[in-house]
Amino acid sequence: MIRSKSKFWSLLLVMVLVLAACGGGSDDAAEETEESGGEESVTQTTAASSSGGSSSSDSGLTGEILIDGSSTVFPITQAVAEEFTAVNPGVQISVGVSGTGGGFKKFCPGETDISDASRPIKAKERDLCAENGTTYTELQVGVDALSVVVPTSNDFATCLTTEELGAIWGADSTVSNWNQVRSSFPDVALDLYGPGTDSGTFDFFNEEITEDLGGSRSDYTASEDDNVLVNGVSGSAGGLGYFGLAYYEENKDKLTAVQVDAGDGCVGPEGAFTGTYGLARPLFIYVNDAKANDPVIKAFVDFYFDSLDPIVEAVGYIPMLPDAAARQLEYWQVVTGKPLSGEILIDGSSTVFPITQAVAEEFTAVHPNVNISVGVSGTGGGFKKFCPGETMISDASRPIKDKEKALCEENGVNYLEVQVGIDALSVVVPTSNDWATCLTTAELTSIWGADSTISNWSQVRAGFPDVALDLYGPGTDSGTFDFFNEELTEDNGGSRSDYTASEDDNVLVNGVSGSAGGLGYFGLAYYEENKDKLTAVQVDAGDGCQPPEAAFEGNYFLARPLFIYIAESAKGMSAVREFVDFYFVAMDAIVPAVGYVPMLAEQKMASLMSWSAFSRG
Repeated sequence: MIRSKSKFWSLLLVMVLVLAACGGGSDDAAEETEESGGEESVTQTTAASSSGGSSSSDSGLTGEILIDGSSTVFPITQAVAEEFTAVNPGVQISVGVSGTGGGFKKFCPGETDISDASRPIKAKERDLCAENGTTYTELQVGVDALSVVVPTSNDFATCLTTEELGAIWGADSTVSNWNQVRSSFPDVALDLYGPGTDSGTFDFFNEEITEDLGGSRSDYTASEDDNVLVNGVSGSAGGLGYFGLAYYEENKDKLTAVQVDAGDGCVGPEGAFTGTYGLARPLFIYVNDAKANDPVIKAFVDFYFDSLDPIVEAVGYIPMLPDAAARQLEYWQVVTGKPLSGEILIDGSSTVFPITQAVAEEFTAVHPNVNISVGVSGTGGGFKKFCPGETMISDASRPIKDKEKALCEENGVNYLEVQVGIDALSVVVPTSNDWATCLTTAELTSIWGADSTISNWSQVRAGFPDVALDLYGPGTDSGTFDFFNEELTEDNGGSRSDYTASEDDNVLVNGVSGSAGGLGYFGLAYYEENKDKLTAVQVDAGDGCQPPEAAFEGNYFLARPLFIYIAESAKGMSAVREFVDFYFVAMDAIVPAVGYVPMLAEQKMASLMSWSAFSRG
């Protein structure tokens, strides 16, 4: 059974509740808790009693809030729900525990209002939400340290390396005894416990420990109820399991946390408080946008932020840094209608333009008083404006060059580089071309190298027809040009210059598609938009022919990261700060929608954390 430390939390929340209660008054509302459990989920419903206590603290709010999802986030949300219903007795809140994945299976079809999650939403879950017309707001509420645990009777496994954990938990593992983990360990049968595959905890552990080993083994006792795991590990001499920090903190009397060595020495889960623990992760709630301005839902999420710091720490997790929490609250206020105004000037890469322009359109739909200008001068051209301080954000399809860094330094412009997606550079021919289905990197180099005299397809490969070659590509200010040059022509004196160059990819599309011998290159999005008149040439870098779409599986040679650069002087502007926060929330849906490749969850989190540190500095 899942229980809460309501009295302890209440003591911590006295001051918060005085400020947060809508109706004022000093009398406590009585509280009635109803709990029901099932095989796959445990649901606890919190409601105020109708039979006792003064109504002086009753806000008058009435309604129902349905929440489900992560067992890791459950203690936070449940504690908030209990405190909220104490001052809003007319509101009934159901908090279920189906795991992060199970929660999204209910949230995306609209069965719940809020979904608890111990990882960011996955692509297949985003698709499910899109199919059902469910849009949402992702809000971080804390940080968890995944705890690897053994019973207190275990005095030998005080520290395990990530390699040892992989050897135990990998898909093909046959380890069944502690002496197989390390020769000095005793002959004790290994008894494994962990979350089920619907759990964000399972996903995170798999990403960090077993992903490169074919995933996780399946022959262990799995449960979405962490208390089942606690009792299983503590009751077995050879027990080993993993779950969130809060459940370890609650059960220190019967469990020992195993320190983890990821290469920098043994560190316990409490090291997450100082940022030194490798198995730390963010925790989220997802709010259905259609319900965001419902008075009951809005009041609850407002209250969630008011009470966040004391509750997160009280249940055994790690509070966000103050500025990070403030930004999440700020974004929530934006979503629910706090007016915002100002101007944001952006320029740069034509490749990144579709992403930034789409984000800008979505943002200004919510904030019509913010004017956003998104220019297309190419990556280099964008930096020529950004470094002298003419723009606030610069789109870039390559990292900033030394000469551009020097220009920024000369003008006193400090900045943050943030990755926003991945592009697959597409080599294209018109649909009428039925011979150049695949080109080797050597052939591309022979065509595009500085000293190339190739002017006919028959010179590229003996079997190709006698058709004049007509080349199209981006200009030298383009990050696409730089990337293509670095990958293919840099060792051949750079790129030839006798081709039709333009920073406008639509000019290149029309040029290639309108010429029987056309050949060009640009970002994946423009190819995806023009598949009716262009064919993507597969590229063979030595491992066989691969189309640009192979970038989604990480198998394409000409894939590259995409960036935005944010000026330090602009980070204090509310409109800019809100826009970048919105960019992170919107990128998962927008990046694939415009034809690019979303970052992996850990890449997105690294970008988000760097923005968090930069914007509060």
